[in-house]
Amino acid sequence: MISSRSYGPILALEHGSCVRCSSGPLADVVNSDIYCSRCLIDVYRDKTCHPPQPGQMVADSLTTVFYIAAFVLAFALYVYTIRRRLPPYPPGPPGWPIIGNLKVPDEPSYKEYRRWSEEYSSDIVHINVLGTNIVVTNTLEASADLLDKRSLTYSNRAIHGVTMMRDLCGFDWAISFAQPGKYWREQRKVFQREYHPQAIRRYRRTETQTAQTFLHNLLASPEDFFRHAKYALGQDLIYSAYGVKTKNYDDPLIVTVEHGLEAVVAAMNPGQFLVDYFPIMKYIPAWFPGAGFQRKAKVWRKSVHKLLHVPFTLAKNLQDANELPDDCAAKSFLADVIPSSTDPTYMEYVVRSALAAAYSAGIDTTMSVLHSFFLAMALYPDVQKEAQREIDSVCHGRLPDFSDYDALPYMHAIVKEILRWNPAVPLNIVHASAQDDVYRGYYIPKGSLVVANIWAILHDPAVYADPESFCPSRFLRSDTNPTPEPDPDAAYGFGRRICAGRHLAHEMLWITIASVVAAFDIVKAKDEAGREIVPPGEYDYGFIQLPKPFRCEIRPRSAEHEKLVLGAVDQDS
Repeated sequence: MISSRSYGPILALEHGSCVRCSSGPLADVVNSDIYCSRCLIDVYRDKTCHPPQPGQMVADSLTTVFYIAAFVLAFALYVYTIRRRLPPYPPGPPGWPIIGNLKVPDEPSYKEYRRWSEEYSSDIVHINVLGTNIVVTNTLEASADLLDKRSLTYSNRAIHGVTMMRDLCGFDWAISFAQPGKYWREQRKVFQREYHPQAIRRYRRTETQTAQTFLHNLLASPEDFFRHAKYALGQDLIYSAYGVKTKNYDDPLIVTVEHGLEAVVAAMNPGQFLVDYFPIMKYIPAWFPGAGFQRKAKVWRKSVHKLLHVPFTLAKNLQDANELPDDCAAKSFLADVIPSSTDPTYMEYVVRSALAAAYSAGIDTTMSVLHSFFLAMALYPDVQKEAQREIDSVCHGRLPDFSDYDALPYMHAIVKEILRWNPAVPLNIVHASAQDDVYRGYYIPKGSLVVANIWAILHDPAVYADPESFCPSRFLRSDTNPTPEPDPDAAYGFGRRICAGRHLAHEMLWITIASVVAAFDIVKAKDEAGREIVPPGEYDYGFIQLPKPFRCEIRPRSAEHEKLVLGAVDQDS
């Protein structure tokens, strides 16, 4: 007879027989003897052996807990030992166990990040959110050191915090959020081809016409300047990208791309959706309780899909009909780039995505700058008067155009100061470290999220005197200012991720702002008692910040200037 003493319990159960009846099926080993199921019951009934007692069960449970605790403690000690061998993280506020620094700030996060720099005497700070390391750079030096000089390490994009936008809403095609690789490189080539300083000159005629149409709309209903600005910029960007002319504010194409853009902006606002913190939630079905984000994503995904495909299809139809204008980016892509590619299908997708990204990245950021311009002119009338003196001395009773581009330095300074004063994107799109790194003796692990605090950089009192004030002359050399302050290039990002459309954006803003300053006075509105209403200058905080709606009065500088506006539109039409 096989005994568990000789062969062990598992082998005995497989090959032995019951010590009482010599049959099976075998059930268990008790005191090294093997019993079948029937005899095992008799053994317990006859008390020849005893089933496990509660005390023994508790002891076994405690033993299990002890081993688990010992393993956890050993693992924690191992991690602690490894961390002791590494440099420290950059300084930052202490976090809670597990969740780290997950909390809603009492003020816009970019202001809180700068406050941390002051509190910890470091222009680079560190926090941990649910196990993800986040490093914030609050000065130009630290940002340039990491994102420019070490761009190979810090050109990756975050995979954390963008689940709603990329995975659920389908915005994974945009170059701004693509990881380095073939697709990203191809998109960069496309942008560099169409939006380098020489190439964008072909868009100047359209930009001038759009600016003059904007003046006409301001003349007709100045109180709607927010709406007019959005339409003017959207009209310009759609034409320069796709060659499609829109007719009015309710044009189906305008509505389509706006819905798509609204979906993107809503999905990418920081901290709004739990799925961005817990990506596994993206697998929760839409019918599940609490899965409202899935239902939103389903609607938004359709809008994002249309943003990508509808305008490009219209451009292709125009090209097929030989009606696509030459002064749009889609023309050269459809006529040259795609047909000459070794993989036309793939290249068409790259081009389609690049054009949609050009619109979606440009419209809201440029609109934010234009809205800030109206706010600044209402708050700083002396700046407006100085700009008008410069334009009058150069243009002599006509509206400015691009022949005046190099003759109006103060207008360029105004554009720069708006970018610095209230940057449209106060926190740079998140970079991610591709490998472990050490900077200034601080450890930045692979996969860390690195955020440049654009607002703090452009409000650094060590670089910009009186940074809260609006002072365009800070960028101009003069007898009283022999060393101009640095241009606010940080507003466009860093390294290989810098905004590819920055030159086009500057020209669009320059001609629009110069045209408005030439034709209109922007002053504070008045209440019923005739008292001036000072705009509060507050902003809606999000990924892109816009001034909260405010009142101001926009009126022609004179009857002659009104005729200029009307005449420009008549000539254009």
